[in-house]
Amino acid sequence: MQLGHCRFSIDKGELTNQETGVVWHLPRAELHVLTLLVEYQGKVVAKPLLESGHEDDSHLSSASVARAIFTLRSFLGPQYETLIETVKGQGYLLRHHRARKESNNKLGPLFIRPLQALLVVIAVVSVSLASLWWFNQVGHSISPTMPLSIDTVSLNSGQQVDVILYSASNTNNELLIGQGQQLAQSISGCAETVWNKAFLSLSHDKQVLNITLRGDYLGQSIIRNLKISDLRQPKKFINSAWLEQVNICDSLPVRLASSHRSQGR
Repeated sequence: MQLGHCRFSIDKGELTNQETGVVWHLPRAELHVLTLLVEYQGKVVAKPLLESGHEDDSHLSSASVARAIFTLRSFLGPQYETLIETVKGQGYLLRHHRARKESNNKLGPLFIRPLQALLVVIAVVSVSLASLWWFNQVGHSISPTMPLSIDTVSLNSGQQVDVILYSASNTNNELLIGQGQQLAQSISGCAETVWNKAFLSLSHDKQVLNITLRGDYLGQSIIRNLKISDLRQPKKFINSAWLEQVNICDSLPVRLASSHRSQGR
């Protein structure tokens, strides 16, 4: 299915930017959310349905759904991020995207009839009002999902990276805070990196750490999703072996992909 300049393959679980060739293997939450939005395209998908999870009865938190919407919009880019509309107090809606048609008017703009000119003015005003309404809706939709903390890391090059923690609760977040501090310490050792934001959250059972990296490369907004499972006690999601594997300082990403690693029982 075509979404702006991206192509969504439900069977492969991939979202491909056809202009840059970048392929994003959608993580579980993003794939579930986008599949439902496509299935009900043009209709509002209620938040409880988006949070219902998959056929294995797993459940997504409201923060996971909000983060999935954020990363999907980021991949679609500024030109097409408004295809996913926030409907305040209800859920989200995927707009129908139509390619622009070539004008059949051979007489040129100087010969447009008065009625056509009036329709053009009405269309411009309508788009402006719709854009204003959308930005107002986005502003309201973001406020309920506030981050637990934001830690800004400064590299030797002067570059700054924000490490942002999200949690459904304001209590008992020692594990998440500790992992955020470890990631921040690792990023601080980078000479440079394409990433400027790192989002962290724990699954409801605290056995999976979700990390989303966001940055810019050659003028394009890029994202990378990472998941680490650890069934041990005490848990050590982030360690030297994992950091070496994902190459957190990588400054030349060629292909965006989600990775999932399970650690010992």
